[in-house]
Amino acid sequence: MKILTVANRKGGAGKSTCAAHIAYEAVKSGLKVILIDMDPQKTLETWWQKREEENPFLVDTNATELFDMLEKLAEKNFDLCIIDTPGDASINAASGIKAADLILIPSKPTPPDLAAIGRTISLVEENKKPFAFVITQGIVRTKAALQAASVLSQFGGVAPSVISNRTSYANAMGQGASAGSFDKVAEEEISNVWRFLQARLFDEQKNIKQKLIA
Repeated sequence: MKILTVANRKGGAGKSTCAAHIAYEAVKSGLKVILIDMDPQKTLETWWQKREEENPFLVDTNATELFDMLEKLAEKNFDLCIIDTPGDASINAASGIKAADLILIPSKPTPPDLAAIGRTISLVEENKKPFAFVITQGIVRTKAALQAASVLSQFGGVAPSVISNRTSYANAMGQGASAGSFDKVAEEEISNVWRFLQARLFDEQKNIKQKLIA
């Protein structure tokens, strides 16, 4: 089981929206997915509660019990665990980062958000975790989005698509759905971000298996 944690110490970056849509894409690709919502606001859990489908699944836990819970989940043949964290430096956020195989850091393409990103990078690097960025609530191919991608790429990989500022994302979160279900542009954005993350989470493992077989 791979663990993807969505984290940013600054609030309002779209962490829960990213977590929900990535989970949806992972399920579409055939994975068994479990969600853990460590954010007291429970936006991801609220999205999940509105869904009829069983996969992705969701489990309740806390920072103290997180690692024991992850061991139990790994034994139940989950392929991917997605942890949504609060926009702060609390024990919930720190535990989610410590548990991860990969950290996804969403960021809006605004000067205040980009200026604050260093706090999250420092926390992730303290825990020696690989990480990548995705630009959220941006307008595709605008100067702000391109500049944000340039700034973030100095620190790590950046997802090839912007999660743009579209009403379909907010509507999807309110319905337990994916924006891609009724917005073709959003569908392409999310699909590109998932393929980027999927490669970072799973491709290295595939290469190792091929070498062992050879």
